[in-house]
Amino acid sequence: MRGMKLSQRKLFLSREYTLEKGFLRIRSKDLTSSAELCVPYEEIDISKIIKQKKTDNIMLIITMIFGVFFLINIFNPNNYNGDGLLEVAIFLFMATVVCGLITYVKSKNVTLIPTLNNGYLEFLKNKPSNEQFEDFILELSNKVIVFLKSKYTAIDLEMPLEPQLINLAWLKDREIITVEEFESLKTKLTGKRGDSIGFNS
Repeated sequence: MRGMKLSQRKLFLSREYTLEKGFLRIRSKDLTSSAELCVPYEEIDISKIIKQKKTDNIMLIITMIFGVFFLINIFNPNNYNGDGLLEVAIFLFMATVVCGLITYVKSKNVTLIPTLNNGYLEFLKNKPSNEQFEDFILELSNKVIVFLKSKYTAIDLEMPLEPQLINLAWLKDREIITVEEFESLKTKLTGKRGDSIGFNS
């Protein structure tokens, strides 16, 4: 059974994120290609969520310049003689629209979540709405936490001690478990064995 979904669109780009059992499924599509990617929850680092907002200022300035000249020509037709005004106005209007579209496409308001292979999961912030976006990110975080806790916090006295302690420290570093939870699990693991290997928190 599939879990929660998030569908996002920006012009010709569309993405669909689905929370599956054990992994995040990502389907993306644009004018020329489509792709599907499955990212295990184990590879998603929810402790370092990055919010990035960026605008191409140069293109924004060029757009504003064309827009200002377009308005000047529209409201001051006496500056031109004959039929030249219409052609100039059309050119300035088209230039303003094209530059505006380029500025919009190149602008970014995204949330980035790192993965363990030095990549990032990119989400368009507040799309389709702020509430749906925040709910999905929260549910993704919960899925990652539950998955990693179920996989790495079970104490097995029949297994070697040190790898289990390393796993617990890894969970603590990724903020999946708290320092208190780490100390409690470490005590359960080492105390029942009567072992002491000098592992520091």
